[in-house]
Amino acid sequence: MKYIVSLMLGGLLSASSLFAQNSANNAFRMMNGAPATSSTEDMITEISSRELFLMENSMNDYSSATWTRDIYREVYDVEGNESLFYPTVSTEKRANLFSLLINLLSDNTIAAYKFEDQPDFNDDSKYTAKEVMDQNRIGYTVNNNHTLSIKREDLANMQITCYLVKEKWYYDIATGKGDVRVEAICPVICDRGREYPMFWVMFDDISVYLARAISPVAVANVTPVLSNASFYDIFRNRYYRGCIYRVGVRDLAKYFTTPESLTKERKRIESELDFVQSRFDAVATAHQKN
Repeated sequence: MKYIVSLMLGGLLSASSLFAQNSANNAFRMMNGAPATSSTEDMITEISSRELFLMENSMNDYSSATWTRDIYREVYDVEGNESLFYPTVSTEKRANLFSLLINLLSDNTIAAYKFEDQPDFNDDSKYTAKEVMDQNRIGYTVNNNHTLSIKREDLANMQITCYLVKEKWYYDIATGKGDVRVEAICPVICDRGREYPMFWVMFDDISVYLARAISPVAVANVTPVLSNASFYDIFRNRYYRGCIYRVGVRDLAKYFTTPESLTKERKRIESELDFVQSRFDAVATAHQKN
């Protein structure tokens, strides 16, 4: 056991920069959805106190982590990521991810944070729901309880092309285990041919609601058909496919300015992450045997 942990820590400390997951063909596809309803997101957000308690006790905690690495991915509408983008409008049985986030913001249930390359989740970087809507030209009316009523037709017309995902890879000395957690996500909108990151939301803030949003779409070429997968399952287990664009403070495109050099660097870091993951798995297996 001590040999495995030592080997793992040696591998972690020797990995200076990290990258993972396959690049995919960025061809966009359209899928048909049923007519929108006005209550899908509302039903998802009606959580029980038990659900909230269980999710709060599984929140990310890096206080005893002795090694961490921040990995940022671009998750586009490609094969394997359909659940995050379709249906484009919520149906009676399935919620659109972006609509769900806007619903949570408009009800003041969660906080949004200013988009920054390296987000700082503090009060100074918080957005109000009105600021989010105004900046992104989403129509709304203010209710008496200070929540917002959103014009759903505005959401339906918005083209969300990508989600930025911040992952944290870490080794926890308290548990002797390594893990990978999604820390935050950011929707990216396409407006007049240009893409704009909108805002960050912390995964811990939305995880209990994502767990109630079930998607029957298969995650092609990543894992078998998941007839009861939720948005939470997809993010927690990293069933999405995405290219890394940043490792910690290092924006890869600034250092690797040609497509060939960028692809080569991504493959190199992908191999390092595969090694780190193998060390995580080895330690987990050793714990199970003890």
